Amino acid sequence: MPSLIKVDGKAPKTGRLRILSHVVVGYMLLAFLWWAILLLKKNDEAFAAKQTLLDTQTIEQVDLAQQELIKDHNRQKTMIIGEGLVFVIALFFGIWFINRGYTKEIEIIRQKKNFLLAITHELKSPLASIRLIFETFRRQNLETLDQQHLTSHGMKETERLSNLVKNLLLSARLEKSYAPVLEKHDIRTSIERVVGELRKSYPNVNILCETIDAPATIWMDEPGIHSMLTNLIENAIKYGQGQPIDISLYDKETHYEIRIADQGVGVPPAERSKIFEQFYRSGHEDTRQEKGTGIGLYIVAKITEMHGGRIRVVENKPKGSIFVATLPKAE
Repeated sequence: MPSLIKVDGKAPKTGRLRILSHVVVGYMLLAFLWWAILLLKKNDEAFAAKQTLLDTQTIEQVDLAQQELIKDHNRQKTMIIGEGLVFVIALFFGIWFINRGYTKEIEIIRQKKNFLLAITHELKSPLASIRLIFETFRRQNLETLDQQHLTSHGMKETERLSNLVKNLLLSARLEKSYAPVLEKHDIRTSIERVVGELRKSYPNVNILCETIDAPATIWMDEPGIHSMLTNLIENAIKYGQGQPIDISLYDKETHYEIRIADQGVGVPPAERSKIFEQFYRSGHEDTRQEKGTGIGLYIVAKITEMHGGRIRVVENKPKGSIFVATLPKAE
């Protein structure tokens, strides 16, 4: 069955449908203009006919009737023009509203298309690697060192696949059924644990971490915060172009501030409010170089929000981005 969605994210024939809608709107405007002209013309004809009738009356009657006739004529004219303006404004407002909804739907279709392409690749890649490892074990008698190398690689691919599935399930739960269990914990412990795990997973990336000396206690759902920190730091690693990642914790008056800074490509200002949307990724999946599914930062934003905090991204100088997460202190 042919796909109903084109590669660029637009449904078939949308261009022709949009042209047809513009033609219909143009026809409606022209029909209304013609209707308004006819009404004004009929109003003028009625005014002229009434003036002809006044010529048969006395001068005193004519003066009073003439004034009333002019008022009635102007009132009718004003009513026709006023109703016309209301109709035109309502029409343009309706067109704007429909076009905004149309554009939003097209963007959602594009994001879902990109997500399907991304998730297909993200699932296919580790499965292909694991299959190749098993086939190598089956067909060859490997030395112990080679076996250890392949086993280590297979474990990494399995962990990658497991993390992907966890993120998919967590993303689905965050929309409906996720209920955080909040307990008092030291956020420094969570940061140090996640940094330690990622240093093992990415030994070639220099991950720098600086926290505060005093306990940083917050009300938090430990698994949720662990997922939030992991996705946030992995995002910095992914787009950091191999440069060092700086992680800092600051003690503010009412909250703690976590900053994750990279020296990568950065986030364009126009996209800084969009990157936390579900499935959103810049560009198109067929030409994008970086891996991902578009749900990592969505998870970050939702979990941060559930903890009463907020997340934002600012420019890092001379290049890169700084993701700033704030979490309220435990009272």
